[in-house]
Amino acid sequence: MPADSNSPLLSALVRFRYGLLALGFVLAIGSALVGSQLQLDRSIEHMFADDDPILQPYRELQRHFGQHEIAMAVYSDDDLKSPSSLARIKTLTNQAKKIPGVVAAVSIHDPPGAADFNNTGQGAQLREVFAGYTHNRDLDAAGIVCLLARPQEGDPPRSETLRELRKLISDLPDGALVGEPVLIEEAFDLLEADGKRLNTWCTLLLMLTIFACFRSWRWLLLPLIVVQLTLALTRGTLVVLGLQLSMVSSMLSAIVTVVGVATVVHVIVRYRNAEAEGLAPVDALLQAGKLLVAPVCFACLTDAAGFAALMTSKVGPVHDFGLMMAIGSVMVLVSVALVVPGVVLLARKDGASVLPIHEGTISKLLDRLLHWSERHAMLISSVGILLTVLAAIGSARLTRETDFTRNFRQDSQLVRQYEFVENHFGGAGVWDILLPPVAQLSNGYIDQVIQLEQELVSIPQLNKAISIASVLDAGAGGMKLMRTLGLPVMRTTLPEFVEAIFHQQADSIQVRVLLRSPERLEAADKNQLIEQVRQRAQAAFPDAEVTGYYVLLNQLIESLLRDQWTTFSVAAVAIVVMMAIAFRSIKLALVTLIPNALPVLFLFGAMGWLGVKVNMGAAMIAAVSLGLSVDGSIHYVMSYLRLKREGTNLNDALVSVQATVGRAAIFATLALVVGFATLCYSEFIPTIYFGTLVSLSMIGGLVGNLLVLPLLIRAVEPS
Repeated sequence: MPADSNSPLLSALVRFRYGLLALGFVLAIGSALVGSQLQLDRSIEHMFADDDPILQPYRELQRHFGQHEIAMAVYSDDDLKSPSSLARIKTLTNQAKKIPGVVAAVSIHDPPGAADFNNTGQGAQLREVFAGYTHNRDLDAAGIVCLLARPQEGDPPRSETLRELRKLISDLPDGALVGEPVLIEEAFDLLEADGKRLNTWCTLLLMLTIFACFRSWRWLLLPLIVVQLTLALTRGTLVVLGLQLSMVSSMLSAIVTVVGVATVVHVIVRYRNAEAEGLAPVDALLQAGKLLVAPVCFACLTDAAGFAALMTSKVGPVHDFGLMMAIGSVMVLVSVALVVPGVVLLARKDGASVLPIHEGTISKLLDRLLHWSERHAMLISSVGILLTVLAAIGSARLTRETDFTRNFRQDSQLVRQYEFVENHFGGAGVWDILLPPVAQLSNGYIDQVIQLEQELVSIPQLNKAISIASVLDAGAGGMKLMRTLGLPVMRTTLPEFVEAIFHQQADSIQVRVLLRSPERLEAADKNQLIEQVRQRAQAAFPDAEVTGYYVLLNQLIESLLRDQWTTFSVAAVAIVVMMAIAFRSIKLALVTLIPNALPVLFLFGAMGWLGVKVNMGAAMIAAVSLGLSVDGSIHYVMSYLRLKREGTNLNDALVSVQATVGRAAIFATLALVVGFATLCYSEFIPTIYFGTLVSLSMIGGLVGNLLVLPLLIRAVEPS
C-alpha cells in the first residue's frame, strides 16, 4: 500500500478527482439501468442447495403432478345449507376459475352430490372426504380450494393472482386466503417493502444523524453518494453475472450501507482533523489518504473475504449472498476512489477549521475509558470470561422458529386469517405424501391407500388425509366394484383436481396423498409430526416420500442454522488470515478477533436464555456481524502500528488511536444504529430481528474495540 501522501495513487486520485466524479456519475446511471433488471427469486426450492436430498421428492411431485400449489379461500357462513349460500359459493368458484394463474377451483359443488344435503349416500360420503377443504365439519364456513400455477415467462405474477383472490373474498365474513404459497409471497412482498424503507427512511435518518454529528451538508452528501453508487454498481454486476436476489439476500442494501458509511466516516474524521491542524484542503485530503488508504483497503477486502466464506454454505441463497456481499464490499472501494476526492474538495476553500466542542468532549471521554480499562483489566477479564461461559450455555439452548406465521406481526390481518382457518378447518398446513408408482389402480391398491389414510389421521395434529383412493371410494358409495369405474366420472367432474392428485402413464400410475395439519406448531411438535407421518407412510409403502411446502419451510431455518456456525468458523479463519497479512502479525490478528467474535456469542447466548427463537433474520447474523464489526478493529490496529513505526511508544499510540479511530467508530455506529431503527417498524419479523441484531452487534463491536482491544494489544505487544 502507498506509504506517503505523495504516492502516485493518492496524487492521481486528487489530480483527476472531477473526472473520476463524472465517471462515477456515468457508471451510477448505467449500473442503475442495468440493475433495475435484478429480480427477486421467489421460488422456495432455490432456498436450498441443488443437491439437497429434501428437494428430490418435491421435484418428483412437481414433475408428475404439475407445478401447482394449493391456496384456500375461506369465509364464514352460518347458513351454508341454504340455496342462497350454495349459489354464492358457486358464483365465487366460477369467478375464481377466471383469475389468471388459477388452474382450478374446487368447492362443495364439484364433488358429485356433495352440495345436496339431502343426499345421505354418495353425497354425504364425498362431503366427509372434502371436509376441511370445501367446507368445515360444523357447516358454518365455506372454502374454495385453488390450484395455482407456477408463473412462467409472460404470465401474471403470483402476487397479482393472490391479490385478485383476496379481493374476491375480502367483503365476506372472516374472508381469508391461506396456504404456504400465500405465506411465501407475503414474505417476499414485505421484504421488498423493507428494501424500499431502507433506501428511503433509513437512509434519511442515517444522513440526518451524520449531519448532526458533523454539522455540514458536504458530510451528509458524501456517505449518501458513496452508498448509492455502491448499490448501483453491485446490482448492475449481479445482473451481468446472472444472479437473483433471494429471501436471504434481500438485506443487501443494509450490509452495503454499513460498510459504506463506516468507511466514509473514517475519511471524514481524518480529513477534518487534518484541516484543524491548518492544512489546506488538498493537503488535508492527502494526509487523510496517507493514514487511511491501507486500513480502508484491508477493511473492505477483509469484509469481502469474510462474506465470501458464506459461499461454503450448502444453502443456495446463503452461498449467493456471500458472493453478492463480497462484490458489494469491493464496490465500496471503487465508489470511495471515484467519489471521495471530488466531493470532499468540491468548492473547498483554504482556511483552518475548528472541531466542534462535542468532538473534543468525546475524545476526552474516550481517553478516560482507555485509562479506566487499564486500571480494571482484571475485572474486565473476569466479567468477559463469565459472560462467555454463560453465552456458550445459552447458545446451546437456542431453538428455531418453524411456525412461518410467526414471521409476521401477530396482530396482522394475515395472522388473524390463519387463526380462523386453524380453528375452523383443522389447520392451514398443506403437505403431501408421494406414493411410489404401481402398475394399475386396483381395488387392493385402493384398500391399501385408504388404510394408510386412516392410520395417518390417528396421528395427533394430523387432521386430514385424502387421495384419489378415498375420493373414488366415497364416490362409489362404498361399493368396491364401482370404485375403479368411477375414475372417468371424477375426471369429468373434477378434471384439474384429479390430475393434481393422480398421475397415469402408459405402464404405471402414481398417487399423491394430501395432508392437512396446523401451521402454528412448535418446532419439536412439527418435527415429530413429520417423522411420524414418514414412518407410517414408509411402513405401508417403503419408497413413499413426505414432501411439500410444509416440510420444506420446516427445514429451511434448520438448514440455515446448521450452516451458521460452519460459515462463522470459515469467516473467522478468512478474517484472521487477512488481518495477519495487514498487521504482519498472527498474534495481533488472533487477539483482534476476540472483541469481534464475543458480541456474536453474547447475542446468541442472550437469545438462548431469553427463549427468543431463531428465525431467518437471526440464522445468518453470526458471520455477517463478524464481518461488519471487524472493520473498526482493522482501523484501530493499523493506526496503532503506524504510530509505533513512527517511534511513538505504546501508551501514547493507544491514546492517539483511541481519540481518532474511536471517535470515527462512535459516529459511524451511532448513525447506523439510528438508521437501522426504522427496520423495527417492518411488518416482517425477520427484518426486525436482522436490524436489531446487526445494531446490537455493532454496538458490541464498538465496546469491544474501545474497551477490550487496547488491553489485548498491551498483552501481546512489547511496551
